[in-house]
Amino acid sequence: MLNLRCATYVAAAAVVMLTAVGASAQSQKKFPIEAYIEEPLPSVVQILGTEVDGPVFATAQGRTLYVWPENDQNDQGVRGEREGKPTCTDTVTKVTAGFHEPYPPNLIEVDVATRPACTSIWPPFYADADAKPVGKWTVIDRPDGRKQWAYEGLAAYTSFLDREPGQVFGSGKLHAGGDSGAKRKPIGPEADVPAQFEVVTVPLGRMLTTITGFSVYTWDRDGNNKSNCDASCQQSFAPVLAHASAPRLRGDWGVIERSPGVFQWTYRKRPLYTLIGEEQRGSFHGSDIAGWRNVFTQAAPAFPKGFTVQDAPGGQVLANADGRTIYIYTCVDDTLDQQICDHPALNQKYRLAVCGGFDKKRCAEQFPYVTADASERSTSQIWAIKTISTDTGTYVDEGAPNSARIWTYRDRPVYYFFKDKIPGDTYGDSWGENNGWINGFHAFFTREEYRKQYLDTSGSGRR
Repeated sequence: MLNLRCATYVAAAAVVMLTAVGASAQSQKKFPIEAYIEEPLPSVVQILGTEVDGPVFATAQGRTLYVWPENDQNDQGVRGEREGKPTCTDTVTKVTAGFHEPYPPNLIEVDVATRPACTSIWPPFYADADAKPVGKWTVIDRPDGRKQWAYEGLAAYTSFLDREPGQVFGSGKLHAGGDSGAKRKPIGPEADVPAQFEVVTVPLGRMLTTITGFSVYTWDRDGNNKSNCDASCQQSFAPVLAHASAPRLRGDWGVIERSPGVFQWTYRKRPLYTLIGEEQRGSFHGSDIAGWRNVFTQAAPAFPKGFTVQDAPGGQVLANADGRTIYIYTCVDDTLDQQICDHPALNQKYRLAVCGGFDKKRCAEQFPYVTADASERSTSQIWAIKTISTDTGTYVDEGAPNSARIWTYRDRPVYYFFKDKIPGDTYGDSWGENNGWINGFHAFFTREEYRKQYLDTSGSGRR
């Protein structure tokens, strides 16, 4: 029998508001929140909606919570944390770990004198001395003797980059997975969907797939709770069938009877299908056929006005109005605490080394910022305009000398590449170390073929 998870449904169109004690009216934010499975929570934890990451666990003050799941292990030790064993401490790491081959361990890190401790970047989510376990939440001992909340055994942290409720800037990645190193991941409740389905985060939003990772589609020619996909149509698309005992109506989910005893799933009254013979998980191939669409539980915020999507080798990329490809920069340093180094509030030497051999002028020429003119405004938390110092690469007040207004994604600047000449050029893609995933640049693919990073469900809460 199909197991449709028994839990109270939260309507996908519902709106969640911050209700934390002491939060000002100005700090309250509204974000749509998709249906999730309710579970017991400590009184100091709440669930908030986000613009593109689905529902997340947050502190009473609205700060998103993260874990640091173990990725793998080599001779130098474990990347990430094991259950019940937090390793992010107040001690400043001063040497490399040797994770990033072919570089050896025990090299002196850059700017050791000003390097922050792990807990300055990832403040632990401390628990009171008398805190008790609740559901999947437990209380563990830190190396300094203090108590810390853990989710499914992994120590929970906030990010110093998240300043408002609903922000998930601690995760600067374009996709939910696919890059190197043990990255911190936001945690949240499981999506409340039938057991045949999953929800994954992609650049266009929260996309619905089968539990095996293949995209599901709807057809414009269908009616509400009515399938018009006949035998000819079914040569290309297969109805997603439901067990006869599945409930007929449940939140956004339902079933229709295609023929006596044969039932098909619907989402928001639209019958669901898969593309026959589709090999790539989390793909958009079905939507290349006129009238067929991928299904999203929540769409990502619109790209800034004037941005375009261009066909490129291997998929589609985000570009400006002239078709010039836009890039993101990602960086994790080679230390035991694997600090992020892709944000203007942190050390810029990694970026300068990759984009210009430590030459600021060369760097600015090879990977210039995507600037915003005086009339443009921030469009969301994900897509915002910041003022950056072209001298230091750090954020400054508007109007500061030698500064520019730039577009940012997840609070990080976005860039162009000097060798791209025509729409669809992506010559800067994978520029940097380890194909750009450790320290480097990637084209902002809105649709990427031959990759599996859309399907990362290895972290807690199925991020």
